[in-house]
Amino acid sequence: MPRIPDDIVEQVRTASDIVEVVGQHVQLVRRGSANYFGLCPFHKEDTPSFSVNTERQIYHCFGCNAGGNVFRFVQEVDRVSFTEAVTYLAERAGIRLPEHEAPSAAVAENDALFRANELARKYFQHLLTSDPQGHNGLSYLRRRGLDEDVIARFGLGYAPSAWDGLIQVARRRGLSAQVLEKAGLALPRRTGNGHYDRFRDRVTFPIANLTGRTIAFGARALQADQDPKYLNSPETPIYHKGSVLYGLDQAREPIRRQGRALVVEGYMDLISLSQAGVEHVVASSGTALTDDQCRLLGRYAREVLLVFDGDAAGTQAAVRGAEAALAAGLEVRVVVLPEEHDPDSYVRERGVQGLNQLLAEAAPVLEFLVQRLRQQHDLGTAAGKGQALESLRPLLTRTADPVRRDLLLREAAQRLGVDESAMRQSMQQAQRRPGRPLPRNDADAPPATASAPPPPAAEVAFLGILLNHPRLLAATAAALPVESLTHANCRALLTLLLSHADAPGIVDPARLVTELEDASLARLVTQCTMQGFDPDQVDAQWQDYCRHFQRESLTRQIERARDRQRQAAAAGDEAGMVETAAEIDRLVKERRALLPEPAP
Repeated sequence: MPRIPDDIVEQVRTASDIVEVVGQHVQLVRRGSANYFGLCPFHKEDTPSFSVNTERQIYHCFGCNAGGNVFRFVQEVDRVSFTEAVTYLAERAGIRLPEHEAPSAAVAENDALFRANELARKYFQHLLTSDPQGHNGLSYLRRRGLDEDVIARFGLGYAPSAWDGLIQVARRRGLSAQVLEKAGLALPRRTGNGHYDRFRDRVTFPIANLTGRTIAFGARALQADQDPKYLNSPETPIYHKGSVLYGLDQAREPIRRQGRALVVEGYMDLISLSQAGVEHVVASSGTALTDDQCRLLGRYAREVLLVFDGDAAGTQAAVRGAEAALAAGLEVRVVVLPEEHDPDSYVRERGVQGLNQLLAEAAPVLEFLVQRLRQQHDLGTAAGKGQALESLRPLLTRTADPVRRDLLLREAAQRLGVDESAMRQSMQQAQRRPGRPLPRNDADAPPATASAPPPPAAEVAFLGILLNHPRLLAATAAALPVESLTHANCRALLTLLLSHADAPGIVDPARLVTELEDASLARLVTQCTMQGFDPDQVDAQWQDYCRHFQRESLTRQIERARDRQRQAAAAGDEAGMVETAAEIDRLVKERRALLPEPAP
């Protein structure tokens, strides 16, 4: 149960429009008066099956069966606890939360890590902008062309050269060195005696999650002999590098408006482009794009433009990033920078107009790759073509969309000058080699709950009628025993609903989701509520379902009675046989009475 008082939780929920909150993560298109649809953020799909209902304030995916209210959405999409979701939404709505009970150990640890990173961000930012210690850091950023506004917007800071500057400040705020260590902000001394700050004499770049909370840092060295030049936070319980894109918390709305995202490698690349007015940009934090990062981008855009450094390392990163993007079902183009440039230096030298011209000339991914292969191999020879084909194979096999994969393969055969059928055969043989698993579309993977049988469609539809029309609860309580339903979760939900039969006005699906600790029951609530009904036929449908479940229940009772009758016959129990025969006769008559009357 929530540790925050229930009335406050409900106040936060009603103040948080689920369409607005979900719309920060998913491109939604309105269908009808109350429903919005988009691509599900919880599984890969090409056709939108993720629905948000503005009247009921719930969401449900008809593909993977994810569902819930605004709290559960924030929990799932940002991987935070219920308390953290409520806290975030309360801050967003301007609602002050009272003190509440102590959270569980795991939640308390994560809260401490968030507090530690937020303290570090504020401390570093203060030193950069308001303390003489940050003079060198501020001078460096100004030499790189950054103004005060962009420095403030991205929360840039300076980590002092002292060995324990942050540790001392954190201790005064009640945060131990051990907490800083878990947050990736401190390291234990090799002697085993105490800790020291991880980031020292560096410009800091705070990394935020999608709710804007600081979860990690990148830090740039200021001295030539400092190694490495860029030092990043390690993986922690709240920071998973391969699942986070730097700047996405600020860029997701511009990306959604543009329908595409620019992807750069470094922090300074992103900040320079942003200062120049290019807002739909994210950074992979110095590494090639991962599958998780591409799936994350797919929530907001269908196309990515890879804008990496013009050197060999940048080109290789573009190749790996293109593979991951195609595997996530994204359209991919590659911006080729001059070899001496990175995005930061290019936009500072050529300005945003020069960058936009370069973006307009961005090559489709296959064109870029084949041009690169022409520079590496002699495509006039069979050996060169074979080497080029081997280089293209990972990209082609990882492309998720089979239609796009087929088109890419056909185009690759034409550009390489090889027979298309021979190329297809070569690809198929390579996929069958030991140690080369066939590419699988994650959308076809069975859901984690595949072992549990799904609820019967009739029971889902019936419960949907009750959730949307709770005035029928009292009549249901009188007409239908809970045992008439066969699925355990459906029986549990019916029991819960019937407990409100005397006060149907308080049945609110979004509120029920908050109260339910069982995630599968919460998903069932949204699944049932999202069923479509003809409002003029609801009473007739309710009656038909009641009669259906009554007949099915009687059929099961008859089968059990016949089993007992056979057991009595095998045991020579004549009295038992007579008794069960009478019971079967009664049950059969009851079932017959429930059959629809024949048409005149």
